[in-house]
Amino acid sequence: MSSLVQYHPRSFREFCYVYPVVSRRSGGLSIGVNLSPSGQCNFSCVYCQVLAEGGRKQADAKFDFIDFDCLELELRQIVGMVGNGSLFQDDWFSRLPVEKRILKDIAFSGDGEPTLSFAFPEAVRCVAMIRKQLCDETAKIVLITNGTMLHTESVQIAIETMLKHNGEVWVKLDAGTQEYFQTIACSAIRYDKILDNLTEFTKKFPIVIQSCFPSIKGQTPNESEIRQYSQRLISLQTGNVLRVQIYTTARNTPEQWVSPLTNEQLDSIAKTVRNLTGLQVDAFYSS
Repeated sequence: MSSLVQYHPRSFREFCYVYPVVSRRSGGLSIGVNLSPSGQCNFSCVYCQVLAEGGRKQADAKFDFIDFDCLELELRQIVGMVGNGSLFQDDWFSRLPVEKRILKDIAFSGDGEPTLSFAFPEAVRCVAMIRKQLCDETAKIVLITNGTMLHTESVQIAIETMLKHNGEVWVKLDAGTQEYFQTIACSAIRYDKILDNLTEFTKKFPIVIQSCFPSIKGQTPNESEIRQYSQRLISLQTGNVLRVQIYTTARNTPEQWVSPLTNEQLDSIAKTVRNLTGLQVDAFYSS
């Protein structure tokens, strides 16, 4: 399945908002929902595939009007294609092993930060309705987020709806220090602000931590950084951390000096984090 996860387009046919992909971290077929057609995001991560493809046009949510009738129609169509098997007649998805042809989740991801979109709460309601009507009860609704908007009331209300429909919140945490965070995320938002958000959020809601560790100019994250990252995870255990997903780059990056870690390097980081935190830590390789 390695080549399938390395190919990760955020578009499908003539659809505007919805696209199927094979996801490493979901373990199979995922339907993406893109609420950021212009790529609005408050991070500019050095491993971002969207930036690598020149997909970020305007970092302002007001430029991303969402046609909910269109989004609902597209989602119904793709869920239906998974159900009747017609998706797997597509040249690419025909390569997916039969045992993986199960819808694992519908994920808010796309070309930017989903929670920056004014449409996020309504989109969650739409996805929850369709999941209830058309999907197996094991299918999840997943929010993939950088955590910067988790303190807002509208986002928390939307997440409450997600959790009632087998939802999970996957929050990015790629560093243990402000310095390394700035190297990776290239954001004006401070690292401690994100930590504050996560600390408060996990008092009310469960989360999955997702952490991308690439090679930067040929160097792996040093031992001190991984230990400080682990300490951040320990501090969050007063809340509810379900598990940690540690992965590395698998697709194009905007910076030539960013490359994937080897399986052995990633395993070493995962082992250190697992031993220091006692959390469930899963590693996802570049191939």
